Amino acid sequence: MRQEYKIAKGWAIFIWIFLPFLMALFGWVGIMPFMNEDNSLGSSIAILLFCLGFEFLMILGLIDTIKGKLIIENDTITSVGVFKTKTLEIKNVKGFKQDQNYLYFIPSNTSDKRIKVSSYVGDFDQLVVWADSNLVNIDQVEFVDEKKQILENENFGRTSEEREDRLASALKLTKIVNIISWIVALSTFFYPHYYKIQIIACAALPMIGYLIYKSSNGLIKLDESPNSAHPNLFSTIFIPSAALALRGLLDFTIFDYSNLWKPAGLIFLFFGFLIMIDSSFKLDLKKGMTYLTITGLLLFGSLYAYGFLITTNFIFDKSEPTVYRSVILDKHESSGKTTTYYLKLGEWGPQTEIEDVSVSRDIYDSKVIGDSATVFFNHGFYKIPYYLIIE
Repeated sequence: MRQEYKIAKGWAIFIWIFLPFLMALFGWVGIMPFMNEDNSLGSSIAILLFCLGFEFLMILGLIDTIKGKLIIENDTITSVGVFKTKTLEIKNVKGFKQDQNYLYFIPSNTSDKRIKVSSYVGDFDQLVVWADSNLVNIDQVEFVDEKKQILENENFGRTSEEREDRLASALKLTKIVNIISWIVALSTFFYPHYYKIQIIACAALPMIGYLIYKSSNGLIKLDESPNSAHPNLFSTIFIPSAALALRGLLDFTIFDYSNLWKPAGLIFLFFGFLIMIDSSFKLDLKKGMTYLTITGLLLFGSLYAYGFLITTNFIFDKSEPTVYRSVILDKHESSGKTTTYYLKLGEWGPQTEIEDVSVSRDIYDSKVIGDSATVFFNHGFYKIPYYLIIE
């Protein structure tokens, strides 16, 4: 038996159309700085080297589209790449693992390198069926082993039945709380019509998640690990925090960040301290997933600290704003996945420089160059000054 798997024809056609276009674009970007006399030679060379690096990667992509393939034979699995070919004897393959993007063939000998196959190869589903029929599914084995450890752990109950009931209850609870977190976060981002309540809910949910995690005595995890039998509260910890940060970025123009950094640092350190001293939170620095977990926790702490402080700085601010008038010197919009609208304002109050300020589409459409804009300058609950353009 010999079966070859190469990148699917549709993806191959797309790559051969798209990559040459990108190569031409980066070639133009790399040359353009030399045609502008205002650019220094050093910066032009740096841009050229940057573009050449991308050109090299795209050339490798085209070569891999032609040459790259996986070969399954009676006794071996072979991966043919741009620079080298890797072969594993099937008898020496421990099993396979799968995620959304790749299928991995894992060798029994840890010194040997695994073979990774992209889900974009043709007949990928057929390849998965072959692997499931001929090799051990390590994902399933790890899940079963971890569930067995949970059901044998007396910290989770006195009897096996009690532990199984507790695991089922934890799975149900985390599912409900995670769904609520998604609903609250998405509504806060896309439909913030109950702003104060939504902000408070987004701020409270990660705290509730942490208390649930803490009370579970290690049964529930904070991070989302593939193939884990443990319920997790990753969505409850991360998603509302991201919604808070996005609302803070979109809704307010901060005049001075000086009073933000200290409380943000304290909140960040507080969460890090709570998690790191927890006896049920163990980091194995030999595993790559550990570093993803650490990165996720650092990101959570940063998002939560920023979003919480900026949004509550507004909703708890009871001081009267100072009102200024400014002339609109220009206006423009920036389009991407979303469109952001800007007015260029002249000097006003303590703002002595001309700058772009993001506004709602309604305000943007109602204003023309030369009109005046009303600036509401606020000192903020935490003395983090911000301003709003409301009319």
